[in-house]
Parts: sequence; C-alpha cells; structure tokens
Amino acid sequence: MSQVEHVSDADAGFVLSNLEPDQLALAKNVPVARRQLRGWKLVLVWSLRVYLVFMLVVVFWQAWLAVR
Repeated sequence: MSQVEHVSDADAGFVLSNLEPDQLALAKNVPVARRQLRGWKLVLVWSLRVYLVFMLVVVFWQAWLAVR
C-alpha cells in the first residue's frame, strides 16, 4: 500500500503552474462535493443569511425614503 503525503500550498501551486493548458483545464473540471455542515457551523451560515436579508431590507428602505 502506498503512503499519501500531504502537499503544501506552495507545492500545489508549483504543480499547477507547470501543467500544460489541457492538463490544467482537466484538473479544474474535477467536481468538488458540497460540505455537509452540522451544528454551530450551520447556525452560523443561516444567521449570516438572515442578516444579509435584513440588511438588504434596511438598504432598500433607506433608498426608498431618500427618493421620496
């Protein structure tokens, strides 16, 4: 069985910079699965979404008041 070595960001950048254009395009086409969030991370994401919607409402309300 072969051992898997950790590749640093610098090494990964070096490898990607030395690929041929078609090899690079193929490497970029590999899909990445979505991360399954649980616990506090899921709460954090949803609270950021709620905050974003709230702030959009505030901005549109202020813009509407300024136009009136």
